Amino acid sequence: MPGHSNRRRSKSAITKALFFFVSAIATVSPAHTANAQMQVTVQGRESFVDTRYEYDQAVIRLALDKTKDEYGDYLVRETPQGQNWARTILTARSKKYPNYIFKYSVSNKLPTDLYAIPFPVDLGIVGYRVAFVSEETKQRLINVDTLEELKSFKILQGISWLDTDILEYHGFNVQVGSDYEAMFSMIAHNRSELFLRGANELLGEWTTHKNLDNFTFDETFVIYYPLPRFLVTSRENQELIARIHEGLLKAYDDGSLLRLWEDKYLESVKFARLSERKVYRLTNPFIEGIDPTWKRYVYQVPIDE
Repeated sequence: MPGHSNRRRSKSAITKALFFFVSAIATVSPAHTANAQMQVTVQGRESFVDTRYEYDQAVIRLALDKTKDEYGDYLVRETPQGQNWARTILTARSKKYPNYIFKYSVSNKLPTDLYAIPFPVDLGIVGYRVAFVSEETKQRLINVDTLEELKSFKILQGISWLDTDILEYHGFNVQVGSDYEAMFSMIAHNRSELFLRGANELLGEWTTHKNLDNFTFDETFVIYYPLPRFLVTSRENQELIARIHEGLLKAYDDGSLLRLWEDKYLESVKFARLSERKVYRLTNPFIEGIDPTWKRYVYQVPIDE
């Protein structure tokens, strides 16, 4: 019957269309999976002139590049500008951003739902602490010869920085600031006395803040304490953890990580002239129990004992 024949042809056409649709999915899906990008979120700058995270972002990209053959392509995005360290841990634990990863001074106080990848991305250099000061404070420091005399100065550090805990543990008077940019002005206006920074951070921050009236840096001393900074992310981000760790080790072994470090930090370390300063060495009691393998990757700075 004609009607029956039309229904058979219609059913056949639908079957063929469905077959080609399923075949198309089977063909496209593997290619899409192979080209899927890992979404990674990194720490954005806290202010317009904040350059602290440029190296961190470059290291993360380097580790991702070194593992593209095994893990595929990636896409990196920054958190919005203005997030200070006090919110960093909260952001990581909230899982607001996909694969959020940031550099942090590792300690045994890190929340258990976060994981610190056991590699010191700064190669330990940030543990060499030098001070931004006012012109008046710089003159007073010339006559300081002992650690006990240095403890009479008020030290400014950022909120949630592990440095605060370390310095207070050793008897220093520490003042905490919550605004990164404001801390430079606090020093210039003598609202605090020593703003300790890593030797690797000195030159960049001096370049962007040297026009502040009554603002300079000390050249007489360096405080050293072990301060390994690891890349930290949610413990749930297992693929990211494995990929970044593998990438860091590859980059270290082939020399590309050291070249990146030297390109970003070596000029500042030389500018700090650490070998010409008095060295005050402190312990860091907050890294007891931390995987000690990080020590093999520490950059050896030539300074006088």
